[in-house]
Formats: sequence, structure tokens, C-alpha cells
Amino acid sequence: MILRKLDKKPEEAREGELGLSECLLDRTGFLLKKAALRIQEAYEGRLDPLGMAAKHYGVLSVLEEKGSITQHEIGRCIYVDRTTMVGILDDLEKKGLVERKEHPTDRRSHAVYLTSKGKEAVGKAHHLASTVEKRFLECLSAREQKELRQILRKLVVSHYSSTKASERGEG
Repeated sequence: MILRKLDKKPEEAREGELGLSECLLDRTGFLLKKAALRIQEAYEGRLDPLGMAAKHYGVLSVLEEKGSITQHEIGRCIYVDRTTMVGILDDLEKKGLVERKEHPTDRRSHAVYLTSKGKEAVGKAHHLASTVEKRFLECLSAREQKELRQILRKLVVSHYSSTKASERGEG
């Protein structure tokens, strides 16, 4: 028994201790879901002192990158439906992190702006998010981390672009 444990790689020994199902450990969907849940929990824990959740951070990041845009455009950037987007923006507005103003060229829309408090909060959140990712990915080499990002990016871009094409009747 002791000799067998020494022959195993550290991650194999941990898998056995956790009692994880071999069948599920071979399912990509299971692995992606469990990894996503763990990193989201870590983000939530680190962002909580800022009064922010991961969904808030996503919206603030988009506004910081793209400037003032409509809530519909923000939703398209992060693939969030209109109803959910309204709730997220309501939360952020109550916290004083964003404000809605009349859109300069479209009277039917509101433009969303980062407030000075929002700009400060997103800067702090970037730092916290980087810390979370660094700790979460520390079990991987720098090369593996880069490869993981490239693979996940390829999956997201591929599957979200095919969704857009099918919504336009192209797929």
C-alpha cells in the first residue's frame, strides 16, 4: 500500500482521497463545471468586501474597456439577457458604481457610465481577480496556464460565434 502511494503522482493520490468518480473525471463538462464553480466561489469571496459579485465585476470591466454603452450592448458583451442585465445594473446603480443617462443619439436607450466610485472599485477588483486567478492556477505551470487560456478562449469564441450565427439563421 505504501509503495503504491509513492508510485502515484500527487494529483492521482489526491483524486483517490477525494473519492471522485473516475467516470466523471473523464467528462469534460463535469471538469469545466466544477472548476468554474470553484473559481467563482473564490471570486465572490474576494470581491465581497467591495460589495461586489463576479457578475458586477464583469459589467464594470466592460464599461471600463468600452466606455459608456447601452445596457443592451453590455449584455451582448457578456452574454447576459436583458432582464438579468437590468437587475445587475440596478444593483450597481444603488451602490453608486454606475449611472444611467439618456443616450446621446438614441432616445429609446440609456447609456451606462462608470462613476468615479465605479472606476476606483473596478481597479481594486482587477487586483483581487488577478490574485484569485494566480492562486487558483498555481497548480499549473506558466506554460499550462497559457495553454489553458488559449484552449478555453477557443472554445468560448467557437461556441458563442456559432450561437450568434444560428440566431441570425446562418447555422
